[in-house]
Amino acid sequence: MDSRLLYVSRRRSSEADVRNIVETSLSRNARLRVTGALVASRIRFAQILEGPRPAVDALMDSIRRDPRHTEVAVLLYDDIDRRRFADWSLAYSGASVYVDRLIAALTARAPAQPDPADLRRLIQAIEELARARL
Repeated sequence: MDSRLLYVSRRRSSEADVRNIVETSLSRNARLRVTGALVASRIRFAQILEGPRPAVDALMDSIRRDPRHTEVAVLLYDDIDRRRFADWSLAYSGASVYVDRLIAALTARAPAQPDPADLRRLIQAIEELARARL
């Protein structure tokens, strides 16, 4: 069974850094059988990772240590029957004011439990941005 993890963070990286993240992630994720999508706005990152739990855990350990962002917050981590991003080792989308607002709403309530409706909206927005990039 696969897992899905959604995290958000505060960006501390240049556009060149983000290009490097995307290039590195494409091959690493494919090797680990992890799929997902990344949105990198001017202020924040939002990323969904889907795959075997040990692989997702290993990626999150690396992500938490990465100095190109701070305030990493896992908003969702659960088992799934099917992947939403099965066709992408990493679908990437740049800035999205809408996603920034959703992330701000979700993180403003921390450490309380995120609103499930806000989580669904964020996942749907990331999925729509990823599909638009095809």
